[in-house]
Amino acid sequence: MKSSPLSCAALLLALALSPAVAAADTISSTDSFLPAVHINGSSGVFRTDVTIFNPDPAVAAVVDLYYTEADRDGTAARAFTELPGNLGPRASVTLPDVVLLTFEYSSSYGLLEVKSSSATPVLVTSNTYNMAGAVAGTYGQFSPGQPSRNAIDFDNSALGVLFVTGIPNDPSHRTNAVVMNPTGISLEAGVQLLDAVGNLFKTVLVTVSPYSLHQLNDIFNVDFASASPPEGGPWRLNVFVNVANGARALCYATVTDLRTGDPYLLTGQLARP
Repeated sequence: MKSSPLSCAALLLALALSPAVAAADTISSTDSFLPAVHINGSSGVFRTDVTIFNPDPAVAAVVDLYYTEADRDGTAARAFTELPGNLGPRASVTLPDVVLLTFEYSSSYGLLEVKSSSATPVLVTSNTYNMAGAVAGTYGQFSPGQPSRNAIDFDNSALGVLFVTGIPNDPSHRTNAVVMNPTGISLEAGVQLLDAVGNLFKTVLVTVSPYSLHQLNDIFNVDFASASPPEGGPWRLNVFVNVANGARALCYATVTDLRTGDPYLLTGQLARP
């Protein structure tokens, strides 16, 4: 049955007035960054397993991995390996204890970069955990690969900030914050601590080596202690690039429940969709 010109016009008007649908966000990327570790801790050996999935239904992905220890210059000291063979269409691979078994560091913590061929973005996820107890089991923290496109550069507007929200400050929790540098240029970044209504308590400047990361440990009792932040929350971190030299930043915080040792991850988020 043919549509009348009037009904077609009404349909076009309805479509024009419909709200735009935002594009879905995804961690699928050809260049992802995430922390990785193999360290002997007080409660066991902490390690990171990494899983890479190729969502393309027809094209294999060529995947390369790079690793730089924390606070090292990755332009000169990055470890490199290729994923054996290509990752086939809709195929997954898990690299257990990636720092030890793939890069052969017996005690190390740093930044892992996963790159795939330009036509085939992949999804990268990880689990960092320890193995301890009378019956050895895993206890740890999920971490997604953060796409390089989400990294911020120098920008004085609201678009030049990554927000880490929902941080508690009390005797039961400890928070470590990490700034990652996904570029080959030394990064100077600012880390601000703000309370629940946006009052700025203190700004800390950190320098992060190329392709590396820098960790601020126990932020309320060390880096921001001089500002005397009161207990409570939720607190927020603002992370921004402080020097316009082409460097960019990604970030996250790890909050650990000291009563159980249970950690959880808060990734730095952009203000824009």
